[in-house]
Amino acid sequence: MKVQELLKAAQQLSLPDQIHLASQIMQLVQQKMPPPTGEIVPVLQSEDPLIGLFAGSPDLATQSEEILNRELNSTSDHCS
Repeated sequence: MKVQELLKAAQQLSLPDQIHLASQIMQLVQQKMPPPTGEIVPVLQSEDPLIGLFAGSPDLATQSEEILNRELNSTSDHCS
């Protein structure tokens, strides 16, 4: 059976059956993939400037001006 035939048959399935089929295909592909061979290097929080966007203060929206002023003052102290 060709890929196009499989796709046409899959389109005839109900949405839950399509989801189940996709899950089974993903599991099959995952089993067939070779394990990663490269070295995994952890990224330290201090090395990624975008981490603060996600790991910052939970009340960022309400205290944004205060946090910005604190950061600007901290930066200007380091530049002097």
